[in-house]
Amino acid sequence: MIYFLLVDRFADGDPANDLGIDRADPQGLHGGDLAGVTAHLDELSALGVDTLWLGPIADMRDTPFFGYGAFHGYWTENLDRLEPRFGTEGDLARLVEALRRRKMGLVLDIVYNHVAPDHPWVSERPDWFHRRGPVANWVDAEEAQTHDVHGLPDLAQENPEVYDYLRSASFGWLHRAHPVAFRLDAVRHLDPAFLTRIGGDVRARTSGKFQLWGEVFEGNVATVLETREAAHLDAVFDFPLHYALREVVCDDRAAASIAAVLDRGAAVPPEAWITFLDNHDTSRITTACHDDARRVDLALSLLFTLRGRPMITWGTEWGATGAGEPDNRGDMRWTSATAAEEAAHQARLSHLRTLAGTRRATPALAKGGSRTIGLGERWFVVERRVEGSVRWVGFNGGAEAVVFEGVELPPGQVKVVDPVALDLTAPKVRAGWTTVEVPNPPALAEGDSLRLVGSAQALGDWDPARGVVVPGKVKLPAGAATFKLVVEHADGTATWAPGGNQWMLGAQKEVGVRWQ
Repeated sequence: MIYFLLVDRFADGDPANDLGIDRADPQGLHGGDLAGVTAHLDELSALGVDTLWLGPIADMRDTPFFGYGAFHGYWTENLDRLEPRFGTEGDLARLVEALRRRKMGLVLDIVYNHVAPDHPWVSERPDWFHRRGPVANWVDAEEAQTHDVHGLPDLAQENPEVYDYLRSASFGWLHRAHPVAFRLDAVRHLDPAFLTRIGGDVRARTSGKFQLWGEVFEGNVATVLETREAAHLDAVFDFPLHYALREVVCDDRAAASIAAVLDRGAAVPPEAWITFLDNHDTSRITTACHDDARRVDLALSLLFTLRGRPMITWGTEWGATGAGEPDNRGDMRWTSATAAEEAAHQARLSHLRTLAGTRRATPALAKGGSRTIGLGERWFVVERRVEGSVRWVGFNGGAEAVVFEGVELPPGQVKVVDPVALDLTAPKVRAGWTTVEVPNPPALAEGDSLRLVGSAQALGDWDPARGVVVPGKVKLPAGAATFKLVVEHADGTATWAPGGNQWMLGAQKEVGVRWQ
């Protein structure tokens, strides 16, 4: 289990470095530090955490910008220095040693894209920055990589001086903190050539096991995969699955949303995905699930039994809430106000420990690949398999029990079974040609085309221009796919069919697709 925290919001272990804190201000500094993190490692270890991801700990801006707090650390002042409010180099060394003793890995958050707002270097070293103004067209890759994101001065990584600065700072953190990985912020705003180059340099300074994890804030699986490959990232944060889990578990959407994401992402090793329910940039999972603890526990059960490396955010064990900044970045709780709160906390701790322990003891869950073998409107079954170990993971989000190949999936539960022990054989899911009919097509103007667009590569990866013209035939993979009809107009615009997405599992002889 990966555990993510923002240092300022976790625990205050040394009041001597509490400079300018104001805990009454939700956008202010609250005094968390590295000593506080070290003091609570035993609790994290007991929870099942084996990897600790710290938000940025480099020297940072300490005052708000247009009302937004700077406590998170992503507004870097000096990437090569430790933030003094978080402690001393000695505090960092003690944390590193404490992690080593517990056999826990450390992941550091590194910001290469920008510096803090109003940084003096913008005027002192103007050639260090692109200075092209704010991003206006967020889908233009060149603009996204060379313009300022939300007012943050965009570094010109192609400048040799800038590159040397970023590389030197990276080497410094490798030497002082001995991390197992860097989590790279704002990857879609960085040139893949830069990421490839600096990735090669930092890996060359380590034992070879060091990794780069990228934040690709994007819901399209194909786009995330393309970015990962172009930047030579070892792992990416699974935003597509994040969105799908919330839709299905919290909002009762079709289960195919999850299955389609899993199958589209199966082309890369399962460990290439860092899976999560929330983080500091999203609403917290308790809020997303409408304060329903049962749904949160169900989402956590999926997180720990589906492919990828599960990550939870500080406060998940307490039911942290918040729809947006700063509420979703609240202080870690350490005590309960009522007996009911303590009971809920202990129940969540027990659930997380059980999930982490089961995953750790089951190779198929810890390392196995994934393929969908059963699918319905509110349920799915995936097979997780690695050499010597196989499990079926079934999810039923509906109100009635479902029976799949003789296995009952109770409503509102995740069920893991050993098909070998039960002498079960997974049904075949066929790849091949499917004839697509449209029983109620919309009226088309001259130059219009009706296309089937969806989550599979054969369906254009949700790009209308690459969808399949229908009625017609399409060659589908042996997996789950979600899709929709789209009218592509002669001028390049598109009109999507109303209603929700439709779905299928594998190729069918013939399928009728509705214009809802």
